[in-house]
Amino acid sequence: MPSRLRITPLRPQHLDELAAALRHPAVYEHIGGSVPSAAEFRLGLERALAGPPQGIEQRWFNYLVRHADSRTVLGRLEATVVGRVAEVAFLFAPAVWGNGYASEGLAWLHDELRREAGDVDFWATTLPANRRCQALLRRAGYAEVPPAVAPVLQSYDAGDLVFHRAGRPPAPGAAT
Repeated sequence: MPSRLRITPLRPQHLDELAAALRHPAVYEHIGGSVPSAAEFRLGLERALAGPPQGIEQRWFNYLVRHADSRTVLGRLEATVVGRVAEVAFLFAPAVWGNGYASEGLAWLHDELRREAGDVDFWATTLPANRRCQALLRRAGYAEVPPAVAPVLQSYDAGDLVFHRAGRPPAPGAAT
């Protein structure tokens, strides 16, 4: 089935367009409170695009998601990989929520990280009130786990829910 999405590495020239899609109170309700100014938004993403500080053993992946036909910016996908741990996140414009774009993007991200980082396990965190995110993660094969069993996760804050998905899907016909 052809993808409805066009996903490309995030570049500085995308930041204003991405800001227009994501600087919305509904997006920030579950990720840090108030909507950042345009300058703060740009600075945060410029830091992400610069990559981890020297000497930090992490790989950062940042992608822009557009609608394949209209080329409208829908959101972004990101991941931080440390060893076999791939911590994933996604932000999509509220206007496109409920259309399956985040699910399709997350499936793409899993495949991309397997290609780029090899055999990794996928992790995500969310606030307990973010039921939409939890439902999406469950549909994508994640299971909620106690925070105590998780590796150190960059996005984890006390009280967050933690979700895990094994990196390699079971082989067809394999016992589960």
